[in-house]
Amino acid sequence: MSSHRRRTKIVATLGPATDPPDVLAAVLRAGVDVARINFSHGTPDDHLGRIARFREAAKRAGKFAAVLADLPGPKLRVKIPAARTLTNGDTVGFSLSAQPVHADDLVLTEPEVLADVRPGQRMLLDDGRLQLEAGTADGGRLTARVTDGGTLQPNKGLNLPDTPLGIAAVTDRDRAALAVAARAGVDWVAVSFVRGPEAANEVRAAMAAVGLTAPVIAKVERPEAVARAVEIVHAFDGVMVARGDLGVEIPLERVPTVQKVLIAECRAAGKPVITATDMLDSMRENPRPTRAEASDVANAIFDGTDAVMLSGETAVGKYPVEAVACMARIAVETETHLRESGIESGQDCARPDRGVDDPLAVVACSLADEVGAAAVVIPTLTGRTARLVTRHRPWARVVAVAPTDAVLQRLALDWGVTPVRMTPAGAGGDRMTTAVKDAFAAGTVATGERVVVLAGHPIEGGPLYPTVRVAKVGEGGESVEP
Repeated sequence: MSSHRRRTKIVATLGPATDPPDVLAAVLRAGVDVARINFSHGTPDDHLGRIARFREAAKRAGKFAAVLADLPGPKLRVKIPAARTLTNGDTVGFSLSAQPVHADDLVLTEPEVLADVRPGQRMLLDDGRLQLEAGTADGGRLTARVTDGGTLQPNKGLNLPDTPLGIAAVTDRDRAALAVAARAGVDWVAVSFVRGPEAANEVRAAMAAVGLTAPVIAKVERPEAVARAVEIVHAFDGVMVARGDLGVEIPLERVPTVQKVLIAECRAAGKPVITATDMLDSMRENPRPTRAEASDVANAIFDGTDAVMLSGETAVGKYPVEAVACMARIAVETETHLRESGIESGQDCARPDRGVDDPLAVVACSLADEVGAAAVVIPTLTGRTARLVTRHRPWARVVAVAPTDAVLQRLALDWGVTPVRMTPAGAGGDRMTTAVKDAFAAGTVATGERVVVLAGHPIEGGPLYPTVRVAKVGEGGESVEP
C-alpha cells in the first residue's frame, strides 16, 4: 500500500481539450474523480457523447468516477455573434425581449430579468471585467452607460449584484438540460444561482418529471445565498463554492471568508463541498500555475473541502493533464503536512443528528487511530454511513463497499472515500467479513493489515444493528482475529 493516497477529490470539467481519447484516459490516470459537464456550453449530443466516453474510459481504468451535470440556471449570458468593443461613456442598449429593438442592442438568454433592474444599479459583464451603470427602460429596451469598458466576447455572463432577481430557480434551459442528464444517467446535479433553500424542491420536482434520481448540489454565488447559507446546506445534498460569480456578486475580499464558512457548514452537516473556479486558471495557457494558485488549492484543503475543481483549465486549456496532475500533487503535499502536523481536521464537527450512527462513526475513527488500523471498511447500501465517517476526516483509508454503480459513483465525490464493489453475502451472510474480502480483492487493503469494520446492517437481510468490529486481513482477504 502507498504511504499516502490522496484524500481530496478532483473535479474536472470536460470540453474540447479533453475530447481526444488519449487525453481523457490521461486525465483519469492523473487523478480525476468527477467529470463536470457544463450545460451552459455545447449541444445535447456533445454532452451525451462526452459522458459516454468518460464512463467507458473510467471503466477501462478500473475506476468508479462520478458525472456531475452543472445546470445553466438563470445565468444571464449575452448572445452576440462576434466580439464587440465597449468604450467608456458609451450608451449600450439591452433588449427586454428575445429580439433586438435597435440593430446593435444586446440580447440576453433570460431577457425578462432586466425588468427588475433600476437606474443606477451595476451591470457587470464577463465576471466584472466590464462594468455598466443602468439607465432607464423604455420602448422595450434598457439603456446603460459603460463605466469600465473593454472587449465583450460572445456568450459572456451578465451579473446584477444590486438587483434582487425574481426569476424561477429552474429555467426552461435547465429543464432541457435535465432531460439530457436523465438520458445519460448522471450521478450528481449542480444548480446554478441558488437564492434560497426552496430551490431544492423545485429542482427535485423537475428531475422527477424527467425520471432522474440523483443528489443535488447548490452552487452558492449570489448575495441572497450567502445570507441563507445554513438553510441551503440543510435543504441540498451538497454545496459548490462557485467563486467566479460569487466574487462578482459580493465584494471580492469577502470570498475567502465565505468559502471557509460554507465548508465548515457542510462538514458539520456531513455533506460534500466543492471549491471551484480559477483554482489553477493560469494553466489554461501555461504548464505551471502561479504560486498564488498553488496556495489557493492548498488553503481550500486546509479549510476542509471535499473536492477542488478545474473549469476552463481542463475544458479548453492547453495543459489539461498537467493541471490535474499538479492539483493532485498539491493535495498530497497538503494532506501529508496535515497528517504529519497531527492536525485533527475533524474534531470540531457538530453532530448531524441524535441517532446512534454518528457517535458510532466517531468511535470507528478513534478506534482506527488507537489500534493503528490501515482502513475503515464500510459495507453500505446508500453510502450514508461512509459519508458520516468521512466527515470526521480519519487518516485511515475509508473503503466504502456498496452494491450498485449509482452509489459507488456518487461516493467518488466524498473526501477520502475509495468505492469498492460489494459481493452479495447471501441470506443471513456476514456482510462485514464479505466487505473485507471485497476490499482485499480491490487492492485497497493488504494481508496483515488491521481494519475497523463499521456496518449498519451486519447480517444480509437482517435488522439494523449498527456494529463496529476490529479484524486483521488474513490470506485471501479472510477476516482473522486482530
